[in-house]
Amino acid sequence: MRLLPEYSSITSLLLALPYKGSDWDAVIDEALECYRSMVTNFLQHDNSLIVQLLAKPGSDWASWLEKLCRTANLSNAERSRLVIITDIDYDDTWIRDYGPLSFIEDENQQGASHYSYKSFNFNGWGQKYSSQADNQAALALVRYGIAPQLKSDFVIEGGGLEINGKGVLLVNRDCVVDDKRNAGLNDLAVSTMLYKTLGLHDIKWLHNIQLTGDDTDGHIDTIARFINDDTVVCCGRNRQHHDAEALEALNRQLEGICNEQQWTLHTVPMPIVRSKVDDRLLPATYANFLICNGHIYVPTYGAREDAEAISTMTAIAPNYTIVPIRCEALLEQHGSLHCATMQIAGDAL
Repeated sequence: MRLLPEYSSITSLLLALPYKGSDWDAVIDEALECYRSMVTNFLQHDNSLIVQLLAKPGSDWASWLEKLCRTANLSNAERSRLVIITDIDYDDTWIRDYGPLSFIEDENQQGASHYSYKSFNFNGWGQKYSSQADNQAALALVRYGIAPQLKSDFVIEGGGLEINGKGVLLVNRDCVVDDKRNAGLNDLAVSTMLYKTLGLHDIKWLHNIQLTGDDTDGHIDTIARFINDDTVVCCGRNRQHHDAEALEALNRQLEGICNEQQWTLHTVPMPIVRSKVDDRLLPATYANFLICNGHIYVPTYGAREDAEAISTMTAIAPNYTIVPIRCEALLEQHGSLHCATMQIAGDAL
């Protein structure tokens, strides 16, 4: 079994809807509107994609759906590709970190490849938040066609993994080698577990890089991403940014890795975005984009750097359709577009 890169062909996309009575309450209307925008863009730009949306049992998801159907001008065919799942509980909406990961199994004697899915233990990013329901959600998706599925005892989040098609993993040590996640496991033990569970060829480590406001301790999907086997996009340097030191370290480390691997490295700008609720600094990053079936959905934040980010992604990914989606509401809970989604490849559904 080999973990698939995110630019593999996919069949469906998972999301989990924000709900009242959660940490989203201060911006719940804005967050729900952001999810309407995301779902609309996914359905209208990709007519092969099924969107599977978890809705908190007992929540008022019907009102969200009614407004979506009333305002989004979805066709019947588009609406038919939205599946609302109301019988799987969850704590938080960041399904990237507790959703199932897509694997491909080696070809059999008939030359056919098969897909399977694996989830890891999730403990609220190192026991920071409640996570009991989140940790059970992935396996419950078996009854919605995401099967066969295995569960690993290893604690790691999907947003902490970035792999290319050659089996090389980019990962930030700070959110994997962690006594609050994998107590007692040192660098060698964690590396061994990653090789074993993900089917890796190699691991390239970053370290000591984290954006202000990021609860994950530095998930790779907030700072550096593959767009193909040999091209990495990362957050660029910015001397005026409050995380200038971390951005410098990120670029310096990646330049060394990319030179060694003969990869091309591109950068996107780093905006400074503050909360509309309490003016705190938020972890805004354009690197938290989502790749789906020939499209790259890029989060934007109403910042002056938005246009540069879109033009940069258009230039470095000419074979993709670039679709901007406003995501400042997601930042209020310290995540963005990629964090809120999980691609499902292969035979699911």
